[in-house]
Parts: sequence; structure tokens; C-alpha cells
Amino acid sequence: MSAFVLGLDVYQLTTLIAHAAAGRLDPLSGGTSFAGGSGLGMSFFFRRLPKNRNYVVWAGLRSIVEHCEELRFTPEELRTLDEHPILGPGLKIGGVGGPGPAVRAALARLNGFVGDIDALPEGTLAFAGPALDSEGRPVIIEDTPLVAYTPLIQVRTDLVCAKLIETPWLSRLNYMSMVASKAARVVTAATFDGQRRGVLEFGQRRTHPAAALDGAYAAYLAGCRGTSNLLATHRYGIPSFGTMDHFALQAAEQDEVSIQDSETTFFRTFTALFPQASTLLVDTYDTARGIANAVRGTEGRCMGVRLDSNVTPETVRQARQLLVQLGAPGVAIFVSDGLDEWRVRELAEAGADGFGVGENISCVPDAATGIGAVGKLVLNGYGKLTMKLARGSGKATLPGLLQAYRFSDHDLLCMRDEPAPDGGKPLLQPLWRGSKLVAPLPTLAESRAHVSQQIEALPDRLRALEPVAPEGQWPIRLSSRLLAVVQELVRAAVADGSASKK
Repeated sequence: MSAFVLGLDVYQLTTLIAHAAAGRLDPLSGGTSFAGGSGLGMSFFFRRLPKNRNYVVWAGLRSIVEHCEELRFTPEELRTLDEHPILGPGLKIGGVGGPGPAVRAALARLNGFVGDIDALPEGTLAFAGPALDSEGRPVIIEDTPLVAYTPLIQVRTDLVCAKLIETPWLSRLNYMSMVASKAARVVTAATFDGQRRGVLEFGQRRTHPAAALDGAYAAYLAGCRGTSNLLATHRYGIPSFGTMDHFALQAAEQDEVSIQDSETTFFRTFTALFPQASTLLVDTYDTARGIANAVRGTEGRCMGVRLDSNVTPETVRQARQLLVQLGAPGVAIFVSDGLDEWRVRELAEAGADGFGVGENISCVPDAATGIGAVGKLVLNGYGKLTMKLARGSGKATLPGLLQAYRFSDHDLLCMRDEPAPDGGKPLLQPLWRGSKLVAPLPTLAESRAHVSQQIEALPDRLRALEPVAPEGQWPIRLSSRLLAVVQELVRAAVADGSASKK
């Protein structure tokens, strides 16, 4: 089975057949690059920051590379196309030598992605907001403020590959960037008085198994200490941890034995077996009594206690006070209970030492549709720069293949072939040329450090949990040349519209 090659929208293939009927189908052979300037150009980006976000942690690149490497159709998948009520007849249009069979043959020949890809290194912070000119003034197009954004990925390829990558790449980068961005906020919230408390990702029970693995990866990339998902350890080497469940304590109950004694005995046994993983769940029956049983049963040698029911700042303070009274002040307090960044912040201030966060990282209910990323054509197969204008909506896209330069206090977007400005760091890096990676990807540990360093370097207003107003967002400027191209394309579109009304 290929890497979900059929995980795309039906219209990607119906429109591909229509392009073939217009003589546009010209798939490349393996190893061909677009250095000479042929092929079409696509850009993947988001137009606005998700709710409560001041930045986005770009994630999903490793998964996209895996998709590139495995982009081919199995015989069974081709049979699904042949038997589809719309695509099946479409792949026969024109008979031998016609557009339908030509598309069918191109799909059957496919053996991995072919083209050029430039991308932000995984973990790079990305932004969107009001477009500014090179002097920092707002750009207004047709009486509407233009929006600018950090390009995540730019692609040169043929129509066949372009149609096969848009949907699966967006599903990956939207979900994983959504999770990474949320996890980064939770990790930030867990820091209090200069002490960074650990956050574990606990969300795999709340989402699909495949998404749970991607979510664990994205959360760890963004700074979580680890995950409960053992598959993430197997696949990516991510540290996985566990505490204990209510099931274990209930299963230890026996006739003629008090619940207090069975709970105490299980705590003692578990700590003896796993002394380095002895965070004990104390709220199965009664939290205060559970804490006392944990300390008594282990003689204060357990690593921590876990609070998972009706956790508030007051219950955390009460738990700490009780541990001190019992002579176990060094026992850590680990909390879970449906936490998000706001609750993590107040519980950290109350004295909690660590956090397990589940659905509010893996499902992100306040931004559950992802980061709003889209994939748009910016250079068509005829070599024409193109942009979506959507006059009056502010949803205009930027034309052409770009380069983004990061300065200490703003980004600058330029046409890709412009000379590099002094002092700016180019963000989009060569990733893929022809049919293979340019170089091995950074390790997950390296990408994780990259995220942490960038967040630490942000101004306080952007690192805060509270969203900033548009004027306080990370500034994104357009070079004079890029702005001139935008203005020229808008003038041409307006002129075409005026001519069509005559």
C-alpha cells in the first residue's frame, strides 16, 4: 500500500483529465529538475493566524517527505480508479491516445514525487498578518488591506504531481502544525518563576491512531517532554511515559480487604517494581486519603502523585500542604484532568510540578480545523505569474515563487530571484530536487531545539498566551519589486474586468 496516494479529492483527477484534453499533460521523467525554469509553481501557506495564536510552529515536513518517497499507485489503487463511477469513464475518454488513457498511463508510471521543493526547516515559526511595504507602511489593494504570510513550502512540478500532492500535504501540515502550535503554548504556560515544568502529551485516546502518532510527533517537536504513545517511541524515538490508571487500583480490590489497604498495597508493589516511574494516581476513591496511602505505602519513596479529578489551584495547594505534613515534601505533584494552556498556567502558579495534556493538544478544540493552510498556484504551466485576487475579500495570494528573509524584528518577502538583502536569514531552503532529497533531514532533536530557540527569542508580546492586535503582530514586509508585481497583476485584472463589461 502506498502512502495514502488516494487520500485526495476526486476533483484533482477530473480536472487533470480536463487539462490533458487541452494538451497540458506532460509528466516528467524521474530525476528531472526545474532549474531551467519549466513547470508550474505552487505555494503552501496560511493567510491568518488561528484563534489565540501569535505564531504557528510549522510541522509535518517529515511526513510530507515520506509521502514524496512513496508516491506511486498500486495495482489495487488503480483498479479503484478504473471502477469509480466518475473517474472510471473519465480515464477512458478519447480511447487509445486520448486524454483519459494518457492520464491513466501517467498515474501507472508514477514512481515517487518528481520536481523541486523548497521549504522552511521543520519547526520554523511562521506568521501571517497585514502586508507592509518595504518602509513598514500598510499595503492597500482595491481599498482592502493586503495580507502577507510566511510561505511554508514552494514547489515546481508538473500537473500530474501537482494534482496528487495538494490535498495530502495540506492534511498533514494543517493537523501537525495545529498540534505543534498548541503544544508550544502549553509548554510556555508551564513555565513559572523561570522554572520550566514538564508537559507530557496524553491525547492518543481522543483521536484516530494515525493522527495520534502525528500528534505525538508534533507535540514533542514543540517542546513536550514526551508522550504516552509507545508507537511514537518505536517510530521516532520520542520518550514515552505512563503513570497508572484507575483500572489498576480497582482491579486490586479484594473481598475482606479494605479499599484503603488494597490501594496502599498496590502503591507499595508498583513503586517497588518501577521506582523510576512511580507517579501514583491518588484520586480513584478519595484524593486526600490516596495521597496519604501513597506516602505511607511507599515510605515517601514514590516519585510523585497524580491528580486527575476536579483539579484546581486550591486542590494543588492542598496536596502540597498534605505532602509536607506527611513528611514527603519532595514528592512531585503531576496533574491531568482535561487541561489546556490557561489551566496549566494557573496550576503551575499554584505549585504543580508537571502536566499531562490530552485532547486539548491532540484535538485542539479552539482551532480544530488546522491552521487554515492552503495550496495555491503562483506560476502556471505557461510561465505566467498568477495570483488569486478575490477583490474586496482580503484573500488575495502573493504571486510567483518567493523567498522569505527573517530579521530580528520582521520578515521580508521577495521574489525568489531578487538579490538577498543584507542582514536577513533566508527561510526557504532547498529540500528536494528531481526525485530525491537534497540532504538528510535534521534529526527530531535538532528540530526541537530549533523551536525552543525561536520561541525564546520572540518579543514578550508574541510569546504571551494572550493574542495581540493586528498592529502588534510580527511584521511582514514586501520588497518593492514584489509589491510592484502585485500592483501590476491587480491593474491587469481590473482592466480585464472593465473590458468585459463593455
